[in-house]
Amino acid sequence: MKKYPDISEMIKEKEKHRRLLAALPFEKKIELVFKLRERQKFIKSGQAIRNKQNSQK
Repeated sequence: MKKYPDISEMIKEKEKHRRLLAALPFEKKIELVFKLRERQKFIKSGQAIRNKQNSQK
């Protein structure tokens, strides 16, 4: 039988982080959503990869 590592500490940290996010005011939550959308656009654009490839030429 395969042994898996104990993840209880990681689960506790996730719960702690979720509670922290839940306690934020609505305005802060909206700011986080906008920041995540900006990150998503950046990732989808592949801009960092293109810039890196251009600098290698």
